[in-house]
Amino acid sequence: METEYVLLVADSNPYVRSFLKRELTESGYQVKIAGSAKEIFASLKSAAPPDILILDLNMPLKIGLQVLSQLHKLVPRPQVIVYSDLVEYRHHETVQWVNAFVEKNGSPIPLKNAIEKVLQTRHAHRMAKSKNLEISK
Repeated sequence: METEYVLLVADSNPYVRSFLKRELTESGYQVKIAGSAKEIFASLKSAAPPDILILDLNMPLKIGLQVLSQLHKLVPRPQVIVYSDLVEYRHHETVQWVNAFVEKNGSPIPLKNAIEKVLQTRHAHRMAKSKNLEISK
């Protein structure tokens, strides 16, 4: 991996945080963890915010949805992947703006695939933006 991307894993379960930190670190990412909404926003406001937030809605659910509502209002809006077993919320209005929704199923592979896709899209968007800046000069 050319660039070491920073991921923030936000999950109320310390075992899930530990598992994902290990799996994603082995894939070449730098991984920060958060177990509460307060920790999420502290990390996002830090000098080096994460490239992607991986968020479980079950923090409890009301807090997870509130966090998503607050994230949607941020400028710039962070890249967010919802990683949850609450698949019935995949089409909830609060979740519609996120970059990806991945069902927790015990395997980190779908999450890793979603991360790669979000990073590729982000990179393509930045390249297009820089070309537009060059053209307007």
